Amino acid sequence: MVDPIGVAGPSAAKALTTVLTKRLQSKAGLRLGSRDERRQVYARFQSAVTESVTVLMAVRIEHHLHTIWLGKWASVSFRPSAANAAASEAVALLCRTESELIQAYLDLRLVANPDPLQAADTIIERLEEMQDLHLAAKHTELISAASTVFSAQREFTDACRDDLWYLPTRWQIYRKAWWTARRWRRHRPT
Repeated sequence: MVDPIGVAGPSAAKALTTVLTKRLQSKAGLRLGSRDERRQVYARFQSAVTESVTVLMAVRIEHHLHTIWLGKWASVSFRPSAANAAASEAVALLCRTESELIQAYLDLRLVANPDPLQAADTIIERLEEMQDLHLAAKHTELISAASTVFSAQREFTDACRDDLWYLPTRWQIYRKAWWTARRWRRHRPT
């Protein structure tokens, strides 16, 4: 006589391994080194850079709102309790954004191809130049430094688009999206 528990054990194990095998072989997940993975890493890096620039500018503006400048290097807070609370919040926010930026950059170094990596290095250099501005720097200097970071981000975006093959190259004979775009360009009113 066959024991029902003895039969159920191996059949349950077989069903479980079948489900796990199908789940692991599924195309729904990300493959390591795939375009989708690189796209996500590039997007995370861009988001971290934008957040870092925004927070840095907000910290500078907050500092100008809560201080009176006395000469070239000295400043006095005219609202000490509010300035201390705002300063501690700003430092905590700045630390969090810098941490996210470093993590995103390290992820980028792990999966990026050479051209986007070089563009990312340029962004980091421009961001360091912006951070090196003294707190007494004029608002126009801060805006120009931020615009250099954003122009480096545009170059990074272009390098990422080329890396991710969003535009077809000449050797690609058939790409449905390319032919549709070509047809649209041909029939576009001039």
